[in-house]
Amino acid sequence: MASTEQAQNAINWGNNMWRKVLQFIIKWLPIYFRAFVLVWVISSAIYIQSLIWRISFVRGANIIINTVVLFPFLVFKYLFGYQTPIFDFVYSKLFIAKLKENLNDSYFKAIEGKDEKGKKFESGAGGTAQIQRVKATAIAIKRTKSKIRTAGGIRRAELITKNSRETDTDRLIKQSLSGFGKRIIASSIRFQDDPILSVERGGYFFDSDVSFNSGDVLGTWKSIFSNPFSQEVQVKNGGEGFFHATRNIYKEMGKYIIHFTPIAIYERIVEREFRLYTPDRTAEKMKYKAQQNLDLSVVPEPIDPDTGNDREKQIEIARKVAKERISDVTNALNTYKINGVFDRVLVGGTSAIYQYTLPRTADLPSDLNRVQEGISQLLKTDEVPIITIGAGILSISIVNGVNIPVDFKNMITSRRKGMKSIISGIAGVDAQGNNIYVELGDNIPHLMLFGATGWGKTVTIMNIVFSAMSAVTPDMLKIAYIDGKGNSFEFMRSDNVDSPHYHPNPFTYAQPADASGDIDYARALLKHFERETRRRIDLFKHRGVSKIAEFNKKYPKEYLYEILVVCDEFSAITDLDNLLKASELAEKGTIDTFEYLAKMSRSVGIHLLLANQTARKEKVPGKISANIGGRISLKVNEPIESDIALPDSNIAVHLINQAGEFYSTLNGIRNAEHGNSPYLSDDTMNALNDGLEAKFGHHEYVVTRKEVMREVYGEDLESSLYEVPDPMPNVDTPIDELLYVVAKYPEWAVANKDNSVFKRNKAINSDSPSERKKNNTLLNEALDLAEKGQERSVL
Repeated sequence: MASTEQAQNAINWGNNMWRKVLQFIIKWLPIYFRAFVLVWVISSAIYIQSLIWRISFVRGANIIINTVVLFPFLVFKYLFGYQTPIFDFVYSKLFIAKLKENLNDSYFKAIEGKDEKGKKFESGAGGTAQIQRVKATAIAIKRTKSKIRTAGGIRRAELITKNSRETDTDRLIKQSLSGFGKRIIASSIRFQDDPILSVERGGYFFDSDVSFNSGDVLGTWKSIFSNPFSQEVQVKNGGEGFFHATRNIYKEMGKYIIHFTPIAIYERIVEREFRLYTPDRTAEKMKYKAQQNLDLSVVPEPIDPDTGNDREKQIEIARKVAKERISDVTNALNTYKINGVFDRVLVGGTSAIYQYTLPRTADLPSDLNRVQEGISQLLKTDEVPIITIGAGILSISIVNGVNIPVDFKNMITSRRKGMKSIISGIAGVDAQGNNIYVELGDNIPHLMLFGATGWGKTVTIMNIVFSAMSAVTPDMLKIAYIDGKGNSFEFMRSDNVDSPHYHPNPFTYAQPADASGDIDYARALLKHFERETRRRIDLFKHRGVSKIAEFNKKYPKEYLYEILVVCDEFSAITDLDNLLKASELAEKGTIDTFEYLAKMSRSVGIHLLLANQTARKEKVPGKISANIGGRISLKVNEPIESDIALPDSNIAVHLINQAGEFYSTLNGIRNAEHGNSPYLSDDTMNALNDGLEAKFGHHEYVVTRKEVMREVYGEDLESSLYEVPDPMPNVDTPIDELLYVVAKYPEWAVANKDNSVFKRNKAINSDSPSERKKNNTLLNEALDLAEKGQERSVL
């Protein structure tokens, strides 16, 4: 009985305790939930975000709570084409908050009716005149309007603070806002450092217009991920380490999710559809329609020779490497007070190009060379970066360490259908894969191209030439070749049938001239084009037309092809003018011929592509360069050459570090293009020639060497039309073979004794003093015998 009562009491006690616990939970849980969840957690999050923004808790809470309340409305704005309505709202409020934080306490005390020491104004007094101005300034800044609108590919932002009615107060407002533009940098927003007063706009304003594409900012999901266990990530191999690499992956995933907006997805889809399915309508606007004459099946797929990776793999690696350096590059620029907004990073060749949008009132350093050197030190790179500025965009090209081969096949197939002129070549592609065109016509009739030995000058020339031939027929264009220091264009011959290197090209105008071993023919060919220019000018005058296009339209049965004269190492030819007698200059001088062609041949359809390994002033006659506006430059050797190669552009092309990399100012020095040329091997170019021959059939030269010599030298033909060695000796020809050629072709040897085939021959310039002396003696004796034999034959 007793035990039963005790058990019942225990049960009752337990039930009572349970009721009390339950009542306690029901009563206090909402309170603790509000305190520790709704208040503490959210407040902590707001506090942390306020610290990140560097504003007070109250102002941070005001921004975040307003954003949460208006979130449905902000999301709805996507339907009207706004690209980033949430970002725009948050940052417009944030800029106002930062502006208020920028004021010191004295301004707010003035509003509260206190002086600088915090004391209330005496009854009936309103403080000093200066305090009243401070008060008016604080009120004006508190009423500042901020607006950000991202739509149509542009992010526009503005801050406007109304001016007052008093000059002294306005001066104080301007002083309070001075330098504020540096403190409110945001994604794709860059205000000028100091405000600008505009009565029309209602006061002092900061504004920014920066291009913005949500699809580009989104990036690609696949590019986020990498192997954190890979060898290059390990700290011992100079990598960032496993934990840092993993953190970056999660960080990039977060950024991707934030930017994964409806408008970003839409723009990515539109961009893809535009790229794949939009028809090329340039042919409807341009004079000429591009064909596709090359057999591109003979062009191998581009492969990086060091890694064996294809182009797509190299692009993926290069983008990853480049993105990891964005903050370092930005900090390096900021060190030199270059405070642009990072726009994007592009990769091409071995370079990464970081682009920054500059404020409208950017105060740029006057000495960019010093900045380039300094940034190289800050980034600890062996190569010096190249900075270019144009259209409000600063681009800094830095060696990325990852080579991206250029695809010649893709370059040709992606060319636009419409052409401004018949000579429409492609030098290469920029970091976005866009073609960099070389169109020689009415606007830019001639081109000068510079590039030091071994840096891809000849290959770039052949890219231009073959891409031009791919678009037109041999009836529309003929190409003549002259080489000042060798036989780079020997493979373009059409008359060497018995040669194992016979790959005739139907566009070739005449036998390529090798000025290093056949200077008389090289000079004669240039004189021939001078005469052809005069002949066409006279023809046009007689027919009452002024341009070749007009003539061809009016007289289609007498259609005149255009001519591209390609002259590599032209200074080696003009230098030989110094060895001519005064009586010979009129007949054989080339500087005046180049000048005449540059001035007069444009309208008659004859165009020059002059290339040289140096841009030094003494090697580039001013008579020629002053009349040729089109410029492309690969690497040159000295800073002074950069100024001559691309005048007024301030592009330091002497800092280029990869063969085939170049800058083009064909679209103006303010729109300089930075690109890379694809590599074409000798076998590939021979195969391309074979394909053109198969398509168009065999074309004989327009004029033969003999006809050119007879036309220019006339009565002196017999003395000039000497037999020429075939193949022509070059700088690598052994001394025994060179002596044999001199004995067999004495007239040729005497006529070309001052040319590079002799002067630059390796045996004549041997590293061994004894060998050098011996070989020079043998050659001089052979040339003396040849000259004496020639004199006897004349007598």
